[in-house]
Amino acid sequence: MNRYSLPDARFVTIGRHDLSEREQNLWWSGSGVRVKLACRRLDVEATSTAGDHAQWLGVLVDGAPITRLPMAEGTHTYPLLAGLDDQFPHEVTILRDTQPSYDEKGAVVLHAVITDGTPEAPDARPLTLEFIGDSLTVGEGTMGPYGEAQEWRMLFISHMPAFPTLVAEEMKADKRVIALGGWGAARSWDNQQDSRIGRIYGQLCGVPPGGEGPAPDGERPADAVVINLGTNDGSALAKLGADELPAARAELRARAAELVEAVRARYPRAVIVWAYGLCGHAVEDSLRGAVEDVRARGDQNVHYLSLSDAQSLGSRMHPSRDAHRRAAREIADELKKLLHLA
Repeated sequence: MNRYSLPDARFVTIGRHDLSEREQNLWWSGSGVRVKLACRRLDVEATSTAGDHAQWLGVLVDGAPITRLPMAEGTHTYPLLAGLDDQFPHEVTILRDTQPSYDEKGAVVLHAVITDGTPEAPDARPLTLEFIGDSLTVGEGTMGPYGEAQEWRMLFISHMPAFPTLVAEEMKADKRVIALGGWGAARSWDNQQDSRIGRIYGQLCGVPPGGEGPAPDGERPADAVVINLGTNDGSALAKLGADELPAARAELRARAAELVEAVRARYPRAVIVWAYGLCGHAVEDSLRGAVEDVRARGDQNVHYLSLSDAQSLGSRMHPSRDAHRRAAREIADELKKLLHLA
């Protein structure tokens, strides 16, 4: 078994990260590394700083979820794969499978991969996709049975079966994720106006300590950005009185347009798609109106996609894996059309 310290050029970094960091820090759901490897066993040395909420690691082999395990606080070595045939090479992705939480003191750190195989650079992926969202984007409810697990715990939040992972694998793309459960385009589910993704979009990761700095310059530009926000805004607006709703809807429309324009400033050539649905369409008029406002100001590369409602639920009353697969098909079909890949 040989130890390969990270970062290492043979391990392609996935997700938003500070290009100047000397550690392989995983800030957001779905961030990690991918590598080509033929081996019998693969372990990883990693650090978690979470106290109450356990952080989780996930492993994909050739795009398929294989391993998911909780991390203990501190630095430990974890077995990820074992018993493989070392005559068969695979693309292996090691990722952070939980969203950032306020009880962690920094990013998950991958220190080294320990394996009896020899790492090679994986096949290049020509596309980069970015996904901005809430609990749907991070995959809340994709673990655990329907009607169970009402407590908000990382055990029941897995990014591996969620639509961003499925879209990226379908399109053979690398991806970045900026998403937090409960947050919105203008307001969180409990009507907090500070809990909007646009407020921290320009930061590396505006939740745990160390992530307050600016989003890195020089990272690979996104070819397409998918925004899936509005579900929590709908919950917030449902709590307001009739006299408050017109101003709140106008605020949502303005904040949504503001986020689109922040994305455009970062990625001048990207296709931007606001994809809303899955959990109802309560604020669709405001979100569609925001897209129309941006287009009216001259940006014709911004589009609105109305997703089908989830036909089944998983745990925590969130869309099931089947619902994520359907949403992934709708999003991938739209992106292929807009990127002229269909």
